[in-house]
Amino acid sequence: MRDIILTNAYIQKKEVSNNINLNFSSSSKKNLKKYPYLLVIQSIQEDNIRLTIYPVKIKNLIKVSLCGLKISDEVNMIYLSLVKTLQNFEIIHTSGLLIKENKLYFECYLNLSLSDVKTRVLKAALNKIKNIFKDIRIEEIGLK
Repeated sequence: MRDIILTNAYIQKKEVSNNINLNFSSSSKKNLKKYPYLLVIQSIQEDNIRLTIYPVKIKNLIKVSLCGLKISDEVNMIYLSLVKTLQNFEIIHTSGLLIKENKLYFECYLNLSLSDVKTRVLKAALNKIKNIFKDIRIEEIGLK
């Protein structure tokens, strides 16, 4: 008999509404009690939906979205600039760098709210790399 269970799975019928109830394994419930909120990130592809769920302690946090210019040989420099910019913030989730149609895309969720003082530091840091990306967006994700 195995002492470690690596995964738990179940199949649930989708109701008429678009809401799906999720069940968590009993081993994780103890850890979830100290987190009053769940950050649910959906990644929708043509033929599937991937959900990533993070327990969090705050009810509002920041999503940073970057859309880059056309890709050149400077991808490593861009990545290093991005890492240097975000290293002082608690990253909950990142999409990683995505190159699509010769453009660079990046998203991350930070354990930080717009009202937090560190947001000014984040905005200043992102301002330093604005010449690399044609679009930088900061938005607050809150309770649904």
